[in-house]
Parts: sequence; C-alpha cells; structure tokens
Amino acid sequence: MRMFRYVAQLYLKHFFIIAFALAFFFAGLDYMQNASKLNGFNIKILYLFYKGSYALNLLFPIALVLSMIVAKMALIRSNALVSFYALGYSKKAVLRPFFWVAFFLTLLYIVMHFTPFVDAELSAKRLLQGKKSENVTRNLFVKYNDSFIYIAQLIPASKEAKDIRVYTTQENGAAEMIYGKTAHFDGESWIIRHAKIVKKPSPKGLGGEGLAIEYKDEIKTLQGFKPKILTSVFEGKRYYTIQDAYEALNLLLTQRLETSKVRSIFYYMVVSPFFAMFLVVIFFLSIPPHARSTNLLWVSFVLTGITLFVWGVIYLLYRISLSGVVLPELGMVATVALLGLGALYSYLFRTNR
Repeated sequence: MRMFRYVAQLYLKHFFIIAFALAFFFAGLDYMQNASKLNGFNIKILYLFYKGSYALNLLFPIALVLSMIVAKMALIRSNALVSFYALGYSKKAVLRPFFWVAFFLTLLYIVMHFTPFVDAELSAKRLLQGKKSENVTRNLFVKYNDSFIYIAQLIPASKEAKDIRVYTTQENGAAEMIYGKTAHFDGESWIIRHAKIVKKPSPKGLGGEGLAIEYKDEIKTLQGFKPKILTSVFEGKRYYTIQDAYEALNLLLTQRLETSKVRSIFYYMVVSPFFAMFLVVIFFLSIPPHARSTNLLWVSFVLTGITLFVWGVIYLLYRISLSGVVLPELGMVATVALLGLGALYSYLFRTNR
C-alpha cells in the first residue's frame, strides 16, 4: 500500500507540473501574439484563462503519457524501481498505481466535457473580437419532420428567435406556411407567438377556394431542438458538451439526418481520451527497469515522439471524420480499440518477464 501511494503521488505530481506547464506555455504564446488586441486588465486575464483551458483540453492526454514517462525515469534514476522489484513487488503491482491514476484522470477529463469547459476556445475568440458573450446565429434553415423552418435570428443565450417561418410540405408541394416575428424555447419545444397561418387550397383550380389565412396566439414546433443544438448542428460548430452531443445525435436519428459529424464529436470526447491510458500501460512495460542496458534519454525521446504521433493521428482522424470522409467508428474508435488490444497484450505477456 505504501508503494502504491508513493508511486501514485509521484505520478500525480509530474502530471500536474507537465499539464499546467504545457497549458500556460500555449496560452502565453497566444497571449503575446494578441495582447495588443485586448483592452483592459480583466479582459486579458479572462483571455489567458480561456486559452489555458482550451490548451488543457487539447493537451491533457499528452500530459498523462509524458508524466508517466518522467515518473518512471525518476524511479529508475533513484533506483527505487529496482528496490521495489527486490522487495518482491511484481511488474503488475508497480504498474497498478500508474494504471488507476491514469484511469481516474481520464474519467475526470471526460466529465469535464459535461461542463462549459468545452466552450473555452469560443469564449476566447469572442474576447479577441470584442464581442459580448451573447452571440447571434443568422439565417438558419432546419428540416423538422415534414416541415422546413427558416429562422432569421437565433439568440441561444436568451432562447429566443426572430422572424421564424415554417413551411409544411406534402407530396404535391408546400401545403401550409406559418409566419411569426418572435419565438421562444420553453424547455421542450419552440413556441411561435402571434403566428400567421397561410393554407394553400387543395385541389387548386380556377373558381376554387383561395388562400386561407388565420391567426393564432401560439404555435409549438421543433420539439426537443434546444437552441445550442440548433446552432451547433445546423451551423456547423463543434462546441458541444457530451450531453448536447448525445441529445443532438438522438434528434438527428429521429429526423433521419446525417449523424457522422455529431458521432465524431461524441467519440472524440468519450472514446479517444482512453488512448493515453493504453499508452501508459504499453510504455511502462517497454521502458527497461534500469539504466545500464539502454540510453534512458533516447528512450524518453522516442516514446515522446510516438505519443505525439499517435495523438496527431487520432486528431487527424477526428477532423477527417467531421467531414464524413471516414466513418468515426473506422477512424477514432478502431484506432483506440487497437491500442487497447496492444495494452492488453502487453499486460498479459510482458508482465511475467
């Protein structure tokens, strides 16, 4: 138990040092490039915070692997690792604190994607552009069941929309048109206020009935389409929480619309972070327990390069799958699954050597 606590604390110490160093280095470089565009001390501090959060979101898995490499090198150089083996601890026992710390940190990283943590980059961009936190989406066009809906202005923060039009279609074309100057989201659906309804006659012909026009105080539409889901899915933004992505995926499946982009974002937040934990297992069992038979500096350099390469491949597959060129299941999920199999193989066949 003492060994577990000692190794876990060493790993955590190096993780926090490396993670925050990378995040603030990234944020500092960006700040030096854009400091002249920011007005006010508070704005600059907020910008640094948002950029640091964005960098942490991007580099968290890398820090998880690099800190394991540094921690094991520290154990080797201090001869603590050889001492553990001499006292009767197995490779599995020494690996255990690295694995569980990496596992719980990965879960923490995933939980962070349930929060506004994912909007850090967007918030930093707004500060840089001098915009208020409230953004407006314009000219949004949405398909919902048998209707097509146009929204001139959508304000997600206040859950309001302006100049909304609903076109209901049938086999022979548009059958009904609904116009409303304002609408609001009540938590379940959008309510169009003071709606004007125009119905086309059927069948059409000379001497028949003309357009039927009526007015209603309220009309409900777009059931389940939250404002953030509307802006993210149909405007092409990637700023989702995991809950938003899950709800958007269910809605798109219900409407029989393309889901590859939302699936890609969902897998990137939920599945891809585990690649770091698998690399921790593989790399731990790849590093020799002493410095006599190999150059530890060279080993550290190679493993760091492999970490960056694997992370780059997963990120590239994520960006490609966003456009639908590669299925996310065949890209990110398959890559992480292969790493998982590699980690399992290493654990089963390399811990008894």
